[in-house]
Amino acid sequence: MSDPTPSLPGSVDIAVIGAGPAGTAAATLLAQQGWSVALCEKRRFPRFQIGESLVPAVNLTLERLGVLDRMDATRAPRKHAVQFFHPKGASRPFYFSEVDDPRMHSTWQVLRSEFDAMLLDNAIAHGVAASTETEVVDVLCEDDAVRGLTVRSALGAEQDVHARVVVDASGQQGIVARRFGRREHIHGLENGAVYAHYEGAQRDTGIDAGSTLIFRLDRQSWIWFIPLPDTVSVGLVSPARELASFGESPEAILDAAIARCGPLAERLNSAQRTGEVRAVRDFSYRATRDGGRGWMLVGDALAFIDPIYSTGLFLAMHSAEHAAAAIESALRGANGKQPDFAGFAGRYHESYTQLLVLVRAYYHDDIRFGDLARDPTQRRGLIDLLTGVVGTPEAAAVTHSLRGFLGPLGVL
Repeated sequence: MSDPTPSLPGSVDIAVIGAGPAGTAAATLLAQQGWSVALCEKRRFPRFQIGESLVPAVNLTLERLGVLDRMDATRAPRKHAVQFFHPKGASRPFYFSEVDDPRMHSTWQVLRSEFDAMLLDNAIAHGVAASTETEVVDVLCEDDAVRGLTVRSALGAEQDVHARVVVDASGQQGIVARRFGRREHIHGLENGAVYAHYEGAQRDTGIDAGSTLIFRLDRQSWIWFIPLPDTVSVGLVSPARELASFGESPEAILDAAIARCGPLAERLNSAQRTGEVRAVRDFSYRATRDGGRGWMLVGDALAFIDPIYSTGLFLAMHSAEHAAAAIESALRGANGKQPDFAGFAGRYHESYTQLLVLVRAYYHDDIRFGDLARDPTQRRGLIDLLTGVVGTPEAAAVTHSLRGFLGPLGVL
């Protein structure tokens, strides 16, 4: 793990803000290509973080980062499927083994404190100069170009880190993002989440032991159930304005939501909550600019989408791969000029839009995935999207079909 006290290099090719999966993935991929990379992280590691369920497409990025084999050595449960429950019953599980690529027949449920620390250690092992408990206090600009950062260590010492490119992976804080643009909230997806961990919950067995379970309360609200090594993660997602209707405190809100969901309440009948109940705004949004002269956004600094399909980490690492490729290409051909990264995330936004259509569909009154899944082609497209394989003709056909149901919302 990085030491919070040492200084970072005064000049590097790339400076990365934030040591979440998007930041460490971008940093590692660039270091693998021989670029000098500095990474600063405001918080101390390991630290708690929500967003514990992967989709199988993340496996390909983990392989490129050189950590895929390490995942099997962790205690992380294998995730083979996702299953949706509603008041009248349940879908049959959507098994990832239905996709063609055997590398994506399963993935993992992760404790983010362990997962993110592993990715940070891996970045350091690849030569990234990293410092935790190190806060960005200023973005160094010249005209409309970013030239580096001013950072402050845990001991209060400040220094400038000059860089040819600054990658903002600071999550919802959006340090560079807020300086150069604004965020568009996705109308109708202004949600909040209340969540906690439980031990002693009833889990499924066999291949289904690590499956993500989604329990619908009504058209606007649902609860996740994610098996972790020693506990399960349980969280309510509901419109932020409606959360108070469940109770006056986070504990009361979550308890009331669980009590309203019989199948989930049975699984938690003998369980004990561990730790605090946490609450967070869960608004879906995207930045109006993805990059500019000497800067770019990745992960939640770039966009965030409703967590119903556990695509957050996929989109974060997907954006990191696009960023690393764009930086590699730009710096190799820069000829001393500072590159402009405006529009670099075009392909990322195509993936985001496809998944956003799927999110919209979940909350729509007249769309039932069970009905779609009865058609073999539509089911294949749904499996592709749930796996994170967003570029297939079947996935495109499903999103095209759903847009027809969504009407004006399908335009997003």
